[in-house]
Amino acid sequence: MSEKIGETESLCPECLKVIPAVKVAENDNVYLEKTCPEHGHYKVLLWRGVADYKSLYNYACVPSKPEKLAITKDKDQIVCPLDCGLCEEHRQHTCLVVLEVTNDCNLKCPICFASANERYSFNPSMEEIRKMYQTALDHVGHPVCVQISGGEPTIRDDLPDIIRMGKEMGIDFIEVNTNGYRFAKDIDFLRQVKEAGVDSLYFSFDGLTSDVYMKTCGKDLLDFKLKAIENCREVEMGVTLVSIISPDINLHQIGDLIKFAKKNVPTVKGIHFQPLSYFGRFPIVPQDVNRTVLPDLLVEIEKQTNGELKVENFIPTSCTNVHCDVKSMSVLMEDGSLFPLTHRAMGPPKDTCCIATKTRQEISDLWRYIDESMEDTGGGEGTWDEFIQRARTNYLTISSMPFQDVWNVETERLRGCCIHTVTPDGRLIPFCLFNINSVHGKTLYRHEILEKYATKG
Repeated sequence: MSEKIGETESLCPECLKVIPAVKVAENDNVYLEKTCPEHGHYKVLLWRGVADYKSLYNYACVPSKPEKLAITKDKDQIVCPLDCGLCEEHRQHTCLVVLEVTNDCNLKCPICFASANERYSFNPSMEEIRKMYQTALDHVGHPVCVQISGGEPTIRDDLPDIIRMGKEMGIDFIEVNTNGYRFAKDIDFLRQVKEAGVDSLYFSFDGLTSDVYMKTCGKDLLDFKLKAIENCREVEMGVTLVSIISPDINLHQIGDLIKFAKKNVPTVKGIHFQPLSYFGRFPIVPQDVNRTVLPDLLVEIEKQTNGELKVENFIPTSCTNVHCDVKSMSVLMEDGSLFPLTHRAMGPPKDTCCIATKTRQEISDLWRYIDESMEDTGGGEGTWDEFIQRARTNYLTISSMPFQDVWNVETERLRGCCIHTVTPDGRLIPFCLFNINSVHGKTLYRHEILEKYATKG
């Protein structure tokens, strides 16, 4: 027996037309169902656990309109998600700006959201990058947080200059999204990037065995990945490990990845599990069996850590849509165990601080809260003072955000998105929407925009 629990709009995987969709509860799962008049019916798994799906709405934050809109069409003329940039329909401000400085890469992975090294070569000039930084500064309230992405940003020898320029213009937080290959081979370049002012690396790290990298990257990169982390430790560069997760590739390694992250604290600040989304370059047309939805991931974390981290230790950030992401925060204790600080029993957060602000400020804010609210027992061994001092550097965040693809996309989530790609033509577009493509490779935004600014190749 099925129950309709929501209505939204989606896209046809064949033609990218906007079509109506419904969310249906069936056999304790939540599905998205939609029908294109031309190409037929689609039914895609969104969630396992109907009661859990419904309960998460309690964490929804008050909508916070973007600081400044880039689309000037009247509201009744806008067709979501075809007129994006952001528009009047959008319900959330920008928290993290993704700025692509290249579409080229030093690898050609079988799985790549950007389809790097295909069709054209996008390498914006310093002046074009300056304009994209300025778009972020003009449209986003402080702190302005930017992720420099690609392609692979480290193939640009002027990456330190790009970072330095952003800092000089007033960008508060800059992280670099990287596969780490160059940083493994060239520690001097890593130092230059750090000295230029980068705050963190968002470092692709899919597993702990060679076969995983053969599937995700097309070659055995394990030694390079480990060397890059060693180099980060030497130059004192903080790292968030980012692991693509798929039941066909590495779902069974989640526990080992968490163990590895723990052993490498404080160089490793967090680990972000990225259930595989089917846009860009990917090897299959997905079925439900190929997907890792958020509840699947959390169950595996609890199982593979033997209960050290439990499902209830993960809560939505409440800045973006409540079904888009989860995060936990733990102190790494002296015996190597994690002491979780987040729990759903704590209830929804009282504020609506954005995810990007938390990335930079939550650690100090959390410890300030503990300092102010916990009684000082004298500062000796085993006291709160000792715990707080340890927690300032020995912490680990574990998070996840499955991006939407053309099969499971829903406008309800797009309108609440706070992670936006900045474009050379001065727009901010939700990351998922920017990258979504049809089964034939056609995009709504990525190729249509970047190709205009690219060198044909």
